Amino acid sequence: MTTLRTRLVAEERKAQIVKEAELLIRTNGFQGFSISALAEACGLTRAGVLHHVGSKDQLLIDVLEAKERETGEETSALIQAIGHPTAREVLDLLMRRNMERPEIMLLFTVLAAESLNPQHPAHDYFAERLQRGARRLAPLLGGDSQNAENAAIEILSYMDGLQLNWLRDGEIDLWARWSAFADRYFGSVG
Repeated sequence: MTTLRTRLVAEERKAQIVKEAELLIRTNGFQGFSISALAEACGLTRAGVLHHVGSKDQLLIDVLEAKERETGEETSALIQAIGHPTAREVLDLLMRRNMERPEIMLLFTVLAAESLNPQHPAHDYFAERLQRGARRLAPLLGGDSQNAENAAIEILSYMDGLQLNWLRDGEIDLWARWSAFADRYFGSVG
């Protein structure tokens, strides 16, 4: 039986590959992910996939960057709709968005754990991810930049840990726990 292949321009094909890779990685983790399975899902050969992405390691970074870019665009749009939001409003928006898309939360959680190994291709990406987030959040927290970045790291670390536990135990009321923490935190600093 011959598989019908659809011709796509290079940019569309790469987007398709990245999207299919995200689904497979989310399901199997990066360690259980194969280019062969991805090629089959995309209706391509293994060589065809690698032509568009270079390597399995580069593909992982492409997936993470695409999701981070998508999240950044959505967050920017939400922030723009509010006007001049407070840190709490931005964080509430992020938490609500994450709750609506647990599959993305799961993708990042699985990959963050796998990438603890310094040999993992996303090790550097995740080592820098918290710092990038803290630099973006710090201006909304006020105060001197070092204290604001430290506070941002604490808040983002709490969010990551809470989300991890929610993924493990769906009985946890993620919004209630986040709200209680944010009420305590922002009540004490604001």
